[in-house]
Amino acid sequence: MDPLELLRSRNRFEETLPSGLNVTIRRPRIRDCIIAGQVPLPIIQYIREVAQSNGGPQPELSPEMQMQDAAATARYHDEIVRRSVIAIEGEPVELTLEDVAEIQPQADYDRIVELATRQEPAPLVASPQ
Repeated sequence: MDPLELLRSRNRFEETLPSGLNVTIRRPRIRDCIIAGQVPLPIIQYIREVAQSNGGPQPELSPEMQMQDAAATARYHDEIVRRSVIAIEGEPVELTLEDVAEIQPQADYDRIVELATRQEPAPLVASPQ
């Protein structure tokens, strides 16, 4: 394996989604999402407030902030899914947001979000791509 393939394989892996669909996932760099403005501002503000509380009680989100947060989080998750899926059944793809809206069942979408946002460790077997 050449050095570039080795570098790519560290961040790409195959996953069988709950529906049985096989996808290749590339975890996006969170920094890239932040720079692109894809991380919802309410989330950034909330993280900042939690960090400033130094382990004290977590700040409460107002109902308005919770609604803004929910809408922004949905847009963020769509963008994360769009950037993360790079192949379906071995065929390279570049998803659009319209493509992301077609992902069914919800469990497939949720699984991609979990992996891409590092809520769960990546599978141990790296993609050969």
